Parts: sequence; C-alpha cells; structure tokens
Amino acid sequence: MTYRNNHTLRIMAIMIGVWLGATIQVQAENEPKVEVDSLATYIVAAIRNNPAVMSEYQAYQAKVASARGAGVLNDPELSIGVYPSPMEQVNSKQVASFEVMQMFPWFGTLKAGRQQMEYEAEAAYQKFREDGIALAFDMQKQWYQLLATQEKIRALDAKIKLLNDIKDVAIYQYKSMSMGKFSRMSDQLRLDAEVANLKEQKASMEDEFLLQKQQLNISMHRHEGSNIVVPDSIVQRELPIVDWSTIEANDPKIAQLTAMGKSYEAMGEKAKNMGKPMIGVGVQYMLNNKTDMPRMANMNGNDMTMLMLKVSLPIYRRKINMEQKSAQLMQASTVTGIDKQKDMLRSEYLSIEQRSRDIKRKVQLYNQEVDILNNTLSLMQKEYISGSSMLTDILLTTREQIDYALKKAEARAQYNTVVAEYEKMLSKYDYAVR
Repeated sequence: MTYRNNHTLRIMAIMIGVWLGATIQVQAENEPKVEVDSLATYIVAAIRNNPAVMSEYQAYQAKVASARGAGVLNDPELSIGVYPSPMEQVNSKQVASFEVMQMFPWFGTLKAGRQQMEYEAEAAYQKFREDGIALAFDMQKQWYQLLATQEKIRALDAKIKLLNDIKDVAIYQYKSMSMGKFSRMSDQLRLDAEVANLKEQKASMEDEFLLQKQQLNISMHRHEGSNIVVPDSIVQRELPIVDWSTIEANDPKIAQLTAMGKSYEAMGEKAKNMGKPMIGVGVQYMLNNKTDMPRMANMNGNDMTMLMLKVSLPIYRRKINMEQKSAQLMQASTVTGIDKQKDMLRSEYLSIEQRSRDIKRKVQLYNQEVDILNNTLSLMQKEYISGSSMLTDILLTTREQIDYALKKAEARAQYNTVVAEYEKMLSKYDYAVR
C-alpha cells in the first residue's frame, strides 16, 4: 500500500511539473520582450566598412576631384623659332621669335563644363546613398532571419523537453503495477524516435544560425567569428505612416537621375558653345641683330613686339550637332527613367501594404494556433497520465504545434522585413556623408 501511495505521489509530481512547464512556456511566448538596439549599430558598421559601399564612396570622391579641376582655361601655348642663319630683313637680321598664345572658349563654355562635372559628382553621391540604403535593408533582412532561426531552435528545444517529460511519465507508468494496463514499452521507444528527429532538426537549425551570424559579420567586413549580440526574441514592428511625396523626395534613384539630367543639359550647353568661335590672344617677340645696310638707321637691330589675335572658324559642325543631339536624347532618357522609377516605387508601395496585411493576418492566426495547441497539449498530458489519451494523439498534436511555431517565427521575421522594405523606400537608414 505504501509503495502504491508513493508511486501515485510521484506521478502527481511529474504531472504538476509538466503542467507548470507548459504554462510557463505559454506565458513566455505571450510576454512582450525588449529587442536590444544593436541592429542600428551593425547597420552603421556595415555602411562604414562594406567594400562595395566604400567603392561607391571613393568613386564619388573621384568625381568631386574632377569637378574641382573642371571649368578652367587650357594652358597657354609657347612657340619658339630659331634661325640657324639670321634672316635678312629691311632694318635687321631676325635671329629668333617667341610667341605666347592663350585661347578663350566662347562665353559660358567653361561654366557649362564645370556644371556638367558637378552634376556627375552629385549623381555618384546619390549612387553611394542608394547602395548604403540597400545594404541597410539587407542587414535588416539578415537580422530578422537570424532571430527567426533562434526562435525556431527554442521552439524545438521546448518540444524536446516536453517529450522527455512525457517519457518520464511513460516510464513510471510502465513500472507501476497499478497503472500497467495504460503503459506500453512501445510508447517510450516512439518518444525516443520523435526526440531524435527533433534533435536532428535542432542541429540543422543551429548550423543555419551559425552560418547566418557569419554572413552578417562578412556584410560588416569583419571576421566571421566575431561576436553578434542577439536579442531574446523578434519584436513585431509597426508600419510607419508617411506622405507619398516624402518617399519621392528621399528616393536616391530619382535624385541620381535628376542630377544626370542636369549633367546632360550642361553637356548640351557646352557642345552648343563649342560650336562657336574660340578667341586667342597672344604676343610675339622677335629677337633681331643689326644689319650692315639698314634703310632706317635708328631702327637697326631693334627687337620687335607684336600683339596677336586668333579666331577659330567652326565650319565643320557635324560633330557639334551630334553631340548636342546626344545630350538632348540622354536628357530625355533621364526624364523617362524618373517616371519609370516613380511607377516602380508606387507599385512597391502598394505591394508592401498588401503583403503587410497578409502576413499580419498569418501572424495572428499562428499565434492563436500555437496558444490553442499549447493548451491542448497541456490537457493531453494530464489525460495521458490518467490513461484517457493516447500517445499517438500527443505526437500528432506536438508535430502540428511545432509546425505552427516555426511558421510563426518565419512570419514575424517576414513582417519585420516588409517594414524594413518600407523604411528602405523612406531612406530611413541614410548615413551617407559628403
């Protein structure tokens, strides 16, 4: 009788422990958790160190340097002529001549050339912005996948613990003479097989988790084994509400195309001015020796200075006309490109709204399913102890619960990724500096 009472107390203790464990698990899943604000730190580190983004920044700096050197006059030309045998003239013998000439393009040509390079530099800056914002989104996407994998591992861990607790109950039932009619040695073996399957899934998830951390480190251009601080869970975010005009105003692609359009406009103006005469101003100095029979003695051997004016004749205009036409067509292409980008932004905006609603519904559904199945498993554990529930039903419910728990983690990551897409459109994580 004493043995029977002790055994009953053991069964009751295990049942209470299992029930408390399930209750704590449900409360933990429903409890709000604060996400560590380490993502923003990692985004900044990636933008500062990522080679692809740094390459675009260096290209922008190169364009800035080129713009600073644009819009200046060409170097003056120096010509020197020396006569091996002095050339006889009326009042002297010319020994050598020195000529300096400076060419001046038509009015506004230098300014147009400088503006063209400045707008090209601005376009390069906007490309740098675009790559930085895209990298920030990629970091967020990787981050939420990392957190989803972590939650999946924890969900598998919880179910492995649950099945081990049920196994303990099955062992006590099998050893009990009073409850032997409800005990089966096969239950323990089936539980062992189920636990082994979950452990294999967990090991696979842990490998994936490690790879995701390594890839996140590589995106920051640091050693793949560097430490990554990961929060406890995924905190579901909310879609920000922003005016559509703000999206267009902040879009780097539109700004890049706008700058390129202005660059082509300046290029057309420069080509137009290149089709007008260039004016050259110079001076020539002639070095003379005395002659034996000068006509004017007072000028014998005097050096001579001559002011010079030079004008180009832009007769062949085919090249100039084609350059102007090319600039006009390129400018028109940027206008079309801006319209295309606005349409793409609008389409993406509507897609984000639709996907966010769809994923939000799924998250709510998975939350309900997980809660219901957790409560169901808690009841089935008690029924299994009393012999009114079969292990097959528990295993099927456990598999269903795990499936929904994994879908829940994936859906929460997808929802936050959609929010990150929206923030990308808003250029929220824009850390570009000139």
